[in-house]
Amino acid sequence: MTPCQPTHRADARPDPPRWPHLFAAQAIDAFQDPDHGSQRQYAREHGIPRSTLGSWLRPDPDHADLDPHLVAFLRSAAGLAWLRRLVVALFVVFSFRGACGLRLLQQFLRLTQLDRFVASSLGSLHQLGQVIQEDLGRFADEERALLARGLAPRHIALVADENFHGEHVCLVAAEPASNFLVVEQYADCRDAATWAEAIREGLRDLPLTVLLFTTDQARGLLACAEHDLEALHLPELFHGQRDLGRPLLGPLARQAEAARKVLQQAEDNAQHCRDEAAQAAAGPRGPGRPKDHARHLARAQEGVAQATREVEACAGRRAEAQAAVRGVADDYHPFDSESGAAVAEAEMERRLGQRLRTLGRVADQAGLGTKAEQALARGQRWVGALVAALSWFGEVARLQVEALGLPEEAEQAVYGQLLPGLYWRQQAPRARTAEQRRQREDLADRLLARAGAPGGPLSRLPPEEQQAVRRTGDELVGLFARSSSCVEGRNGRLALFHHGQTRLGAGRLKALTAVHNYLSQRADGTTAAERFFGQKPRDLFAWLLGRLPDLPHPAAKRPHKADRPTAKAG
Repeated sequence: MTPCQPTHRADARPDPPRWPHLFAAQAIDAFQDPDHGSQRQYAREHGIPRSTLGSWLRPDPDHADLDPHLVAFLRSAAGLAWLRRLVVALFVVFSFRGACGLRLLQQFLRLTQLDRFVASSLGSLHQLGQVIQEDLGRFADEERALLARGLAPRHIALVADENFHGEHVCLVAAEPASNFLVVEQYADCRDAATWAEAIREGLRDLPLTVLLFTTDQARGLLACAEHDLEALHLPELFHGQRDLGRPLLGPLARQAEAARKVLQQAEDNAQHCRDEAAQAAAGPRGPGRPKDHARHLARAQEGVAQATREVEACAGRRAEAQAAVRGVADDYHPFDSESGAAVAEAEMERRLGQRLRTLGRVADQAGLGTKAEQALARGQRWVGALVAALSWFGEVARLQVEALGLPEEAEQAVYGQLLPGLYWRQQAPRARTAEQRRQREDLADRLLARAGAPGGPLSRLPPEEQQAVRRTGDELVGLFARSSSCVEGRNGRLALFHHGQTRLGAGRLKALTAVHNYLSQRADGTTAAERFFGQKPRDLFAWLLGRLPDLPHPAAKRPHKADRPTAKAG
């Protein structure tokens, strides 16, 4: 009897030998030609076992119900390349940029019948997704190191916010001009030290200095800006407008709703008086003194008129308050939206103060309570910080432009034309309406055309100085980050992933960050990494496609139990 020879537990089970799918596709392409040589000769020339080659060339019974032209294409080398591209695109677009799970990818493959050529089990898709996820993180590390070599020193702004996935805190910080995610990671807490460490790691080996830190005024972020980054803190507009408007607009809306209900009751009462008068006129006169329907109807109509005036007053106060809160964002620009001239500190203080005075008057007229008064007091402090940030921006612009050593005329062209033109070109896509966007675009075009006019003070500078002036202008415009919309939008995207997958793993989150920075594009075709580093990164999708391993082949279809032959009874 042969003795038992068990495999040692420490020995790994060897993987079964597999030939790359491309070998099979090339063999199938080669034998499409009827004049091709024998299979035995082809196998000997390419070092392929004869039986393996024969199995490749035989029709797959699982494809018998498919269009033979489709089968021929997907078994060819061109079809295999297309199928690999499709699978990578499915994972990148739907799983890493969208928030789809593996079951939706599985359903897609089955509905398109591509599951006959690519394994669609959850295990196979999960394994392939893990490979792509690791490659996304690896690409981000490699590409960041490559792009950092050509990055010139400059000053930047950062916009930071926390995103809560259940009990877990996700820190997100982006450079607003490029929308490049500098920080996107989970942390145990959100204090100043944790934020400072995350930002230092995100900017490691990059010649960048954070001058402006825009936040929602969380205490940890305030401390990080003041003590760790030593940057100016700008309380952004979104949360400031929300905190200013919520205690006023909510009560005003309830007053308007109550006034509409009173108006409806007055109109019902007036209609009742009309119906009663018509009924009395149509019927016989009853005993006793008749009712004065005209007087009752006039009184009801007066009630309707009074209720209508109250509804209009409530709607007017609410619309005025909404316009005042919204007007803070319309006013808070370093350059005038009509002329492009720089807005002085005193002028900005006057404009924003007028908005607050309007809100105060509306609150008095509506008889709002203590919460509205407290909100207006906080609004005064918020407006003071906004005005101080505007003054800081003007001083930074003056220092950086003076450092260029330009002639007086060229400096004035930078202040009066180039900087406002670049600023309004950046702000035009963020306009509230199409008309406002066109107005800002026209203003930017006029200012930039005057700045670069032939024979003008800037066009007379040497080409190297012109490039330095443009770089300085872009850097200065990117420093004025009024809002945290870039991280708020990112938090919304992460919330979709969190909704379906709870806390994201570190590898998963890193892959999502890589897709945002190196794959997602704006309308102009640029990625966040290209705008941040100033140079075009490698093609992430092509890089992934080149590293993708062989696609998992679907298992042979097992016959259904009802289709299996049964043994006849003896």
